[in-house]
Amino acid sequence: MSEFLQPTYWLTMNPPEVGGLLGTITFVIFVVVFVLGIVGHLVADRRGSDRFMREVGHNISTLLVVMGILGVLLFFFSFEEIRLFGARFWYLVWIAGFLFWSFLIFRYVKWTVPGMREREAQRHANQKYLPGRRKK
Repeated sequence: MSEFLQPTYWLTMNPPEVGGLLGTITFVIFVVVFVLGIVGHLVADRRGSDRFMREVGHNISTLLVVMGILGVLLFFFSFEEIRLFGARFWYLVWIAGFLFWSFLIFRYVKWTVPGMREREAQRHANQKYLPGRRKK
């Protein structure tokens, strides 16, 4: 376990051994992330009348699909023992990218969407004073 925490373990160009149970678990995680992204995209299209939540659903599903594909590609390079593209540090880059993209989505949900909803409500309130076709 102490070897796992050493920088020399992660910054080597040698690909990790992805055979056995740990490799299978890693591959299954990447495939599940990809499948959840596909299912999330389908659900986001069919459910929810709120366009902001639909957009957030699309952002999350895009994150999962892209990271699932990159994860499977990374696993493939490690499985084939390609020195540069299968190196261990790419797993850290993958995790950092996943966390950064998740933070951007979280920031969008917490700070941007409430402002957009407020502007849309204000625009809708002002719309009744403007001439145009009336909805029946």
